[in-house]
Amino acid sequence: MERDLEYTYTVYKTGSFSKAADFLYTTQPTVSMAVQRVEEDIGSQIFDRKAKPLRLTEAGQQLMKHIERVRESELLLHGELDRLKHPETRRLRIGCTPVHAHYLFPEVLSKFRELAPDVEITLINGVPWEMNRDLRDFKIDIAVNIMSETDPTDFLYIPAFVVRYLLAVPPAFPINEELKAYAFTAEEVVSGKALSPQGPFVPISAFQDIPFVDFTEGSEFYEQSRKIADECGFMPRTSLSVYNPSMAQELAKVGMGATLTSNYMVKKGSPLLYYRLRTAWEERAFYFVLRKDYSIQEHQKLFLKTFLDVLDGK
Repeated sequence: MERDLEYTYTVYKTGSFSKAADFLYTTQPTVSMAVQRVEEDIGSQIFDRKAKPLRLTEAGQQLMKHIERVRESELLLHGELDRLKHPETRRLRIGCTPVHAHYLFPEVLSKFRELAPDVEITLINGVPWEMNRDLRDFKIDIAVNIMSETDPTDFLYIPAFVVRYLLAVPPAFPINEELKAYAFTAEEVVSGKALSPQGPFVPISAFQDIPFVDFTEGSEFYEQSRKIADECGFMPRTSLSVYNPSMAQELAKVGMGATLTSNYMVKKGSPLLYYRLRTAWEERAFYFVLRKDYSIQEHQKLFLKTFLDVLDGK
């Protein structure tokens, strides 16, 4: 029954049986049967399956309130017991995406280590929904994440930084001569000169005749690249697709194709040329995310301040 309740709650949080199955690494029929068993047990339907999107019945609303009260009590208990088991440990468990771990955290953690040498640091890479789950389960203390669209009220969001997405183009591509008034060097991106609100911007459709290094589904840049392309009905000429945005940038450097990158991934000395794209999806805000009921400690506050100080200096 406990697993069936967890599956039912996941359907509620994700908004569909198929998304819940993906989240739980199981099949949709398995999730459906779990929900049916709970419905049989309480003698009432939980979801209005005719509604689009899926909607809770009145009985379903009461059940979800009960499940959330139980979950909160259990998680708080586990968190307090964990603190009792490790009373002397000053630790910091941070969840973040692989790209940010690679490009932002080395300098941040080096500075933080100077300020708090006795803190035990664990850096855990994950995708957005995994980090939110780990926050709820007290497996991490702070996540560096986008804002959850499904349940932002569960967490406290503290603004951290804004990522600006750029198109990186191999320097030998003839398109650079045509668009030289819009191109920026790596040094101009790193200095911030390329990131003024005034642009200049160029539509991604201007690059329709050049090959692209695209991203496979599940990649950190996959969703953002699709939003940018779909906005103007652009279909890139994909030469190959990769999972890792860092690999995509390296392939662009050897002329395999243009690719999407971010301002924090650009380093001085890169031979690529960079373009600001005229799109509503050029920017994405990231936050420090904490549980609302979590009592943040002084060394964790120090980490947040150190992170912001380092980024302000970039």
